[in-house]
Amino acid sequence: MTVEEIYMMWLSRLEGIGVQKIKLLLQKFSSPEAIWNAEKDELLQVKGLGEVNADRILSSRNSAQLEKWAEELEKKQIRFISMLHPQYPKLLKEIYDPPVGLYLKGNLPAEDINTVSVVGARRCSLYGANVAYKLSKDLGKVNIAVVSGMARGIDSMAHKGVLDGGGQTIAVLGCGVDICYPAENRALMERIMENGCVVSEYPPGSPIAPHNFPVRNRIISGLSTMTIVIEAARRSGTLITADQALENGRDVFVVPGNITSAFSEGTNDLIKQGCPIITSYQDVLFELGITYNEKETKTFQKQMSETLEVEERNVLNCIFQEPIHAEEIAQKLQMSIQDVQYILSVLELSGYIQKLPQAGYIKV
Repeated sequence: MTVEEIYMMWLSRLEGIGVQKIKLLLQKFSSPEAIWNAEKDELLQVKGLGEVNADRILSSRNSAQLEKWAEELEKKQIRFISMLHPQYPKLLKEIYDPPVGLYLKGNLPAEDINTVSVVGARRCSLYGANVAYKLSKDLGKVNIAVVSGMARGIDSMAHKGVLDGGGQTIAVLGCGVDICYPAENRALMERIMENGCVVSEYPPGSPIAPHNFPVRNRIISGLSTMTIVIEAARRSGTLITADQALENGRDVFVVPGNITSAFSEGTNDLIKQGCPIITSYQDVLFELGITYNEKETKTFQKQMSETLEVEERNVLNCIFQEPIHAEEIAQKLQMSIQDVQYILSVLELSGYIQKLPQAGYIKV
């Protein structure tokens, strides 16, 4: 870490002093290090800072603590990128209250890659999970990065989808990036760090706290040009993300849901309020002003199918446009029906096949 980044990390950890006051401090002084060295009377010259905050700054100066923080980041292979760093996301810097800095593991997508937030409820229907997975996978295939929160439900399916599509993803956490939450997403978290990154404004070791999640939602929407909401109940925290996106001048789009489902009450309300509808990745590309080459996309999809496991490919090769039942495939391949049904579920979730009610499976 550079000296500037170490002092910016110190500023980001000051309790009770938000980003707006830190911006004023940076305007007043030549560098974050100069803030560290400033006298109290100099600090009090900053408009709106006040004596309480000036005393907080003075009492927080502890060189040994700075060294300890830097050593912890190095040991845990965590990077800190402040809002002064050239790699700090430009889109995020544009929102009203961007985090002073981000802790991250992995690598942020390049600035020239379009990013889209895909969010939704933890408790979701199978329909919602499938839509989140399929839409995100299609976006990954055309090199659109997906941002979400790694929570159960829609978030997790969005991350899995874009990764299976060969794309990159960013997971914004409501705890330290050295903590996996929920715990069952450990393998997913590892995949995200290999093809994107996990980020948080909270220092390493910061525990799970309910109030952290609404706060982190502004980062999810802030990292993207547009936010897509897939399933949200009427009082879902997902709607907070949508509101924050709109407040920061970002577009919000909605996948329409079942009008009889409580899972979709919030999303359908957003549609009533005027949020445009998204039903496919082509809609997303249109809104982003991106043209796509269908031939190139099919070639990419063929390359992706070649990465399937042998048994998955064997099952897929049995499926065409005429419906076929799992029992027929099991008999043809001399596999157990349980194994075939499992592989069929994976292929369907991955978007390779579709199950027709009472008719069997067809290739998509």
